[in-house]
Amino acid sequence: MKRKILLAVCLFSFALVQPGAEGGVDFSGIGECLWGASAPWTQEKSRGHYTLGNTSFNGKLNAWYGESSFLADALVNYNVLTGDLDFSLGEVYLDYTSSFWSLRVGRQKIVWGKADGIDVTNTICPSDLSDLSSVTSKDSKLPVDALQFSLTGKSVTFDVFWIPFFNSSALPLKEGNVLRPFFIPSSVEYTIEASGTTFTLPLEVTAFTKPESVFWEGEYGAKFSGYFSFCDLSLYAFYGWENLPLLDYTLNIPNGISVSGEYERLLMFGADAALPLGESVLRMEGAFFPQRHFQKSAEKIIKEKSESTESISLSESHNELSYLAGIDWMHEGWTLTAQYFMDYVWDSMENLSREKNFEHGLTVNVSKSLLSETLELSFTGLLNFNDMDSFIYPQAEYALSDQIKFSLGAWIFLPGFEKDGKYGALKDLSSIFVKARFSF
Repeated sequence: MKRKILLAVCLFSFALVQPGAEGGVDFSGIGECLWGASAPWTQEKSRGHYTLGNTSFNGKLNAWYGESSFLADALVNYNVLTGDLDFSLGEVYLDYTSSFWSLRVGRQKIVWGKADGIDVTNTICPSDLSDLSSVTSKDSKLPVDALQFSLTGKSVTFDVFWIPFFNSSALPLKEGNVLRPFFIPSSVEYTIEASGTTFTLPLEVTAFTKPESVFWEGEYGAKFSGYFSFCDLSLYAFYGWENLPLLDYTLNIPNGISVSGEYERLLMFGADAALPLGESVLRMEGAFFPQRHFQKSAEKIIKEKSESTESISLSESHNELSYLAGIDWMHEGWTLTAQYFMDYVWDSMENLSREKNFEHGLTVNVSKSLLSETLELSFTGLLNFNDMDSFIYPQAEYALSDQIKFSLGAWIFLPGFEKDGKYGALKDLSSIFVKARFSF
């Protein structure tokens, strides 16, 4: 704790430095309260229960001198529902930029692709899946420690990335986390085939094995970007690690099932393009994952372990293709974004936790500024065509001043007609929230 306090003091002290003739220092911050409760239409056991109770402060320091710059930001968050006080370090990097090359070293967010809230080529940075507010946010990515070297021409840029340290997604593993049952089920059914008896066994999380912290276990990426009069075009290549672990289930009768995990390598090739069409912009993005590892179902893993004394694989390798096409339109305070996305996995899915080869859906975002741009009404919706489940996010945001904004909104999860689906499974976490934000 003393080190965290010392870091915060150092950052604040640095912000007080007077800018020089060729440089300067800026310090900005955001203080926010976010409170939410389950919606009235959820089940009685969930209805009215608080799902959000966060108070946070995010401070950012930006210093520059000539061709050199430095950025650092940190977040302090208190969750009144769990009593947790968390300090997390965001981006902290130094940057040097010349006329034709640049270098960035440190903790940074690397964003790939032109999709809005949907990951296609955006595979480098892991996601924060630790709470409801992070999962529903469009910017849930966590920074990685990386070196980025760039060469810049008149209308093209070439970037290479080296990420020496493994970074995994933040998972909702703490007891009492409302999202935990959706990542790791509380129980699994186990059938003894000889007698036909089925038991419901509890699960206990043990440990996830991460890659070794050695030089040759790093991650690597490359990006080529071209900015032309008729379109913007980017090509991507990435060799790294999956941000989510493959789960391993071990039967421990009569205690239940222990769950551990491990991470596998990931290879991706991708491309995107943006074409201006009058007041609109057409966006396209695609990614190919050769022989990607897909999680086997818990029942399949337990059965294979009971039939073999040797170690078994937790996954099957399949080729995967992801694609997205979207359009953006802006006119007189209106903003409209619509995206169609699809994902296809080759070969049989019989043994996998994923059920369908082909998954696709649609996202829509509409917003309108009113009252001299002090009030913004917005609506975001996502429809999964496979199960016809959806996620709806209406919000009204009012600017009391340039610094203070108040928001009222809801996160609504709707099940499909026959199955809950990915988003419908969260139906009892549908919440109405209020948010107050001060920025400087």
